[in-house]
Amino acid sequence: MSRSDAVLSLNAGSSSLKFALFAGPAPHDGLPTALLRGEIDAPGGHPVMRWARSGQDEQRLEPQALRGDIGAEVAWLIDWLRKDGQLPVPGAVAHRIVHGGLHYDAPTAITAEVLQDLRALTSLAPLHQGPGLAGVDAARAALPHARQIACFDTAFHATHDDAERRYAIPRVWHERGYQRYGFHGLSYDAISRRLPQVLGSRAQQRVVVAHLGSGASLCGMRGLRSVTTSMGFTALDGLVMGTRCGALDPGLVLQWFEHDQLRPQQVSDLLYRHSGLLGVSEISSDTRDLLASTDPRARQALDLFIASIVRQLGAVVATVGGLDALVFTGGIGTHQPEIRAAVVARLDWLGLRLDPAANTAGHMHVASSDSRAPVLVLATDEEAVMALHAMRRGVAR
Repeated sequence: MSRSDAVLSLNAGSSSLKFALFAGPAPHDGLPTALLRGEIDAPGGHPVMRWARSGQDEQRLEPQALRGDIGAEVAWLIDWLRKDGQLPVPGAVAHRIVHGGLHYDAPTAITAEVLQDLRALTSLAPLHQGPGLAGVDAARAALPHARQIACFDTAFHATHDDAERRYAIPRVWHERGYQRYGFHGLSYDAISRRLPQVLGSRAQQRVVVAHLGSGASLCGMRGLRSVTTSMGFTALDGLVMGTRCGALDPGLVLQWFEHDQLRPQQVSDLLYRHSGLLGVSEISSDTRDLLASTDPRARQALDLFIASIVRQLGAVVATVGGLDALVFTGGIGTHQPEIRAAVVARLDWLGLRLDPAANTAGHMHVASSDSRAPVLVLATDEEAVMALHAMRRGVAR
C-alpha cells in the first residue's frame, strides 16, 4: 500500500516492545483509538507476541527468531504488519525516547544530528535509551519513506520552575545539563488528557498521579501541567522500583567507590539492575510475587516500596500546595488493589479513604463517600499520546 496518515507507535522498554497502529487524522478531543496494539516480550528467553485488533480478542504468536533484541523485534514487527495486507502502511513512526536532555522538550523529527545528540544521553537512561534508539534504526531501515518522530518522556516536565529544576551544585554543572528532568512524561501526558472527562473542573486543581510499575514515579500537577516529579537527572531517583534503588544518599555511592573500590560499571549494575524490590527481597522484582510470598524479606521489600511512595507523595503534595485528587496508573497502580490500599491507608492525614469493594473490583473511582478527595484508577496510554503528537504536528503526511 502507499504511505498513509497512519502512525505506528513504538514503545521500547529495556527488553520488551509495546506497539500500536493508529489511523489519522487526529481527533478533536481525547486520544486516538488504535486499530491494533500489542507487545513483544521474551519471558524466560521465549519470545511471545500478544496483540489484538480493535474490538477483538487477544491473539498470541511465538516468533522464534527473536530473543529480546529491540531492533530485531521492530524489523520483524514491521514486516509482519506489511504481510497482513489489510492494515495501512505507516506514514510516520512515533518512538518513545526516554531522555531528551537540555534541547529536546517537544516531539521532534529524527535526523542524523538528532540521533547523534540522543545517543550521547544513553548513560543517563541506560536501561531504555539504547533500546529506544535501536528501534529508531530498525524503523528507518524498514520504512525509509516514513517520518520518524521522537517523543520524549522528559518533555512533559519542561514546565518546572527553577527551584524544581536545579540541584544545589555549582552553577557551571547546572549549565552543562546536570539538572532534574523527570520521566514517565508520556504516561502523565496521557493521564492529563483524561482528567477533564472524569474530574470536571477539579482536573485543573492540585492532582497527584502515581505511575507505579517496574519503574515508578510521582507527578504533581496544577492546571494539567507538571509542577514537580519524583525522578530527577536519571531514572534512578525517587521511589523504590523493581530493580532500581530510588532516592539514595550520594555519600553511599562515594563510599562504594572510595572504600570498597567498586568500579563505575559495578555501581551502575548494582543501582539499576540489582537494587529495589529485587535487592531487598532477594526473591523477585515483581510485586505480584512478593505479595504471594510468605518470606519476611518479601514483606520488608513491599513495606519499603510503600513507605517510599507515602514519603515522597507528602513532598509532592507540599510542593503543589495541597491535594484535590489522587490518581493511580501504571501496571501496579491499575492492577494491584493491595498496593493502593496500603498506600491510601497511610494517607489518612490527608483525609483520603478507600471504598474496599470498589478498590478490589478495580473501579475507576475507588474513594469512599467520606474521602476528602477523589482517588482514581486510570489506565495510561503512552502509545496513543505519541500518535496524537505525531498527527497534530502533521508529521504523518
